[in-house]
Amino acid sequence: MVIHVLDEGKGFKLRDVPNPLAEENLLSTSGRGIFLMRSFMDEFDVVPGRTGGAEIIMSKKLPGADGHPANDNDQGDQNATSHQA
Repeated sequence: MVIHVLDEGKGFKLRDVPNPLAEENLLSTSGRGIFLMRSFMDEFDVVPGRTGGAEIIMSKKLPGADGHPANDNDQGDQNATSHQA
């Protein structure tokens, strides 16, 4: 499964996102979304959006009906979800 999230804002660079586990950020009330997405997804990247902003691209390998990972030849991208913020 591949998910694309498009943001029309000013965008951001992944390297500029503070580490939520750093001592100075532990009590912050925000800033954990990217940390969680990176933790739960198999692949995660942020690229410049096509019309400005940023595009987050993440993927997750889903298990097949038998509980084993699906083959790479599966057409899993047919069910990709796109969300524009």
